[in-house]
Amino acid sequence: MFPHLSPAFQAYIAPAQARSQIWRTVLGLVLIFALFLLATVLLGLGTTFLGEYIKPGLGVRLMNEVETGRTIFSTFAMLAVISTMIPALWLVLKFLHKRPLHTVLGPSGTINWRLWRGGAAIILILAAIDATTTALSTDLTQQMPLLKWLTWLVPALILLFLQTTAEEMVFRGYLQQQLAARFKSRWIWWVLPSVMFGLAHYNPALFGNNTWLIVAVTTLMGLILADITARFGSLSPAMGLHFTNNMVVMLFMNSSGQLSGMSFYLYEIDMRSPEMKSALLVSLAGMLFGYGIFMLIMRRRRL
Repeated sequence: MFPHLSPAFQAYIAPAQARSQIWRTVLGLVLIFALFLLATVLLGLGTTFLGEYIKPGLGVRLMNEVETGRTIFSTFAMLAVISTMIPALWLVLKFLHKRPLHTVLGPSGTINWRLWRGGAAIILILAAIDATTTALSTDLTQQMPLLKWLTWLVPALILLFLQTTAEEMVFRGYLQQQLAARFKSRWIWWVLPSVMFGLAHYNPALFGNNTWLIVAVTTLMGLILADITARFGSLSPAMGLHFTNNMVVMLFMNSSGQLSGMSFYLYEIDMRSPEMKSALLVSLAGMLFGYGIFMLIMRRRRL
């Protein structure tokens, strides 16, 4: 029932076999996130100095916007920073593992758009149900005029694609491949990257007592994405699922807060509140139910 080292998955992890030593993987992760932090610092300094050069006080205001994440600029800036993990991963793969970046996508080295659309379609159906229940249970506020939203939609979609692709390449691509090439146990190559993905969303300043529930939800999402990647031997369906999930949340309907600057509709909810806890528990239960159905279908198809 759980993912295993199927022929498709073995073909997927084959490029990592030659240099799968654990020290390389650990060093690779350290370098990826060090380069990511460096890019964050450089972007922050560049924004501050350029803003101050254009107009005194502008740089500080822009950096304050990035910290709150409630404007179009700050949302784009945060997505752009996360996207820098792609060139960081390229450097690590090239010099530490001696393999090209496209090997994290799958045996073909390209995005399988049929699988990508399949992953996107699944989450789009679930997101439509969730959006309907949210719209019926909360007061939605239109954040900006439709024309303004449409004006920024294309760059937003491009940055979202890069951001979600970066996260998938690192967690379900690089890390899952490297661990599976080294260890046969699914509890290492399936669970460990997912737990790390969940912990990457640890933010007690934002979520308060709901922090560990957020980590649990994102860890489960990581497990689902890693499972799909293993069963199909391709990163494409996880990429499609992740992109569509973030697209619905960040561009159409979001709670007022971080990364909400491009959302067409907003609703108010305190991320630390008991109401948020209840919403997260419902989301967790829905994900578990959907994942259970997925595993049963995969079992019948012998995948």
